[in-house]
Amino acid sequence: MTISDAMRAFVEEARAVSIDTEVSRRGLKLMRHGSELVGPCPVCGGRDRFSVNLRKGVFMCRQGGVAGDVIALVEYLDATDFLGACETLTGRPPPKGESRGPDPEELARREALRLAAEAERERGERDYREEERARMWRLWTAAAAVTDGSPVDRYLERRRLPLMRGVALKVIDSQPYFEGGSEIWRGPAMIAAIVDGAGTFSGAHLTWIDPVTFGKAEIVDPATGEVLPAKKVRGSMRGGHIPLSKPLAPCRLVIGEGIETVLSVRHAMQHVHGGGYDAATLYWSAVSLGNLGGRASETIPHPTLATTDKLGRRRRVKVPGPIPAEDSDGRPGLMPPEAIDEVIILGDGDSDRFTTEQHLARASARWKRAGRRIRIAFAPSGHDFNDVLRRTA
Repeated sequence: MTISDAMRAFVEEARAVSIDTEVSRRGLKLMRHGSELVGPCPVCGGRDRFSVNLRKGVFMCRQGGVAGDVIALVEYLDATDFLGACETLTGRPPPKGESRGPDPEELARREALRLAAEAERERGERDYREEERARMWRLWTAAAAVTDGSPVDRYLERRRLPLMRGVALKVIDSQPYFEGGSEIWRGPAMIAAIVDGAGTFSGAHLTWIDPVTFGKAEIVDPATGEVLPAKKVRGSMRGGHIPLSKPLAPCRLVIGEGIETVLSVRHAMQHVHGGGYDAATLYWSAVSLGNLGGRASETIPHPTLATTDKLGRRRRVKVPGPIPAEDSDGRPGLMPPEAIDEVIILGDGDSDRFTTEQHLARASARWKRAGRRIRIAFAPSGHDFNDVLRRTA
C-alpha cells in the first residue's frame, strides 16, 4: 500500500465514525428533536444555536457560521487541524506528516469567551425575571380579596365552585390587556399567585373576566381579528405552582394543570370525604402541563397526529416523551414537598390523551421515591373535571 493509499484509508476511517457516536463520547448536552440534536454550542454557548443532523451526519453552529461532517466537528470543537481531527477519531497518528493537534491557547480563549457570554446571558435572564416578579408582586399586593359578589366570585360561581380557604386568588377590578405593546382591552381579572418550592412569590397567573357574563373574556386583536387567550402568565412559572389549599400538616398532594380543574376536584373531595381529607391535602395548580411534567429527554412520534409538508409528505408529529431530562441549569422543576406520601395527578380529558400521558408520566418518574404512592386520574374523554362537577351539581 502506498502512502497515498494509507492516507486515504486513514481519512475514510475517520469519516466512518458516526457523528452521533462522537457527540455521545463527548457527553454534549443536546435535546433530540426528530432527527436532530439541538442545544447550546460547546464553543460559544447560547441556548439552541448548535444542531446535529443525525440523518445527514452533519453539524452547524448558527452563531459562528460553522458547519460540516464529523471531521469538521472535531476540528471545530478541539481547535485542531484536519489531520488532528482524524487522529482523534481514529485513535492513531496519520501515516504521513504530523497533525498540529489541539491549540491550548485557542481552547482557553474560547472557553473564557463562552463562560463570559453564558454569564451575561444568565445575568440578563435573572434581571428580567426579577423585574417581572417585582411588577407582579406589586400587582398581587394591590389586588383585593375575593368577596361575595365580586367578579372572581361570580366567575367561580358560574363554574359551581364555592369560595374555599387557603386559595391564592385575588380580584383586580380593572386590568389592562396588552398585545404588541398596546392596550387592547380592559376589565376585571382574577390574579393567582405563583410560588416556588419554598413558598416564595415568583409570578402571577391572570384570567380576564367578562364583566357581563362572568365567563372568560373574549378578547379580539383589533389588527388581525384573532381571538386571544384570556389567560396569561407573568414572571417565572418554571418549578412553581399556585397554592389552592393551605393545610397545616399535609400528607397528600392533588395536582393538575388548571385552577378550575383542581378546585373542582377539591370541592368534590370535600363533599365525598369530608373536612378530614381536605385538612390533610395540598391542592396545587401546576399552571401548565409542561411545568407539571418538566423537560423531556427526547421527543417521540405521536401515534396518530401528522402534518403535511410543502412537498406533500405526511410526517408524524413529535411530542415530548415520558422520560424526564436532567436539570442542567441548577433550576429544579416542580417537586412535591418531601413529607408528601401520596400524589394524585389530574389529567383533563379534553386535551390530547397521548400527549398528556407523556407529561404525567414524566412527573410520576421525577417524583417517585420509596414509600410514596403516585396515581393518575383522568377526567372522561372530551371533558375536564369542572365539566364533571357541573354535570353532577
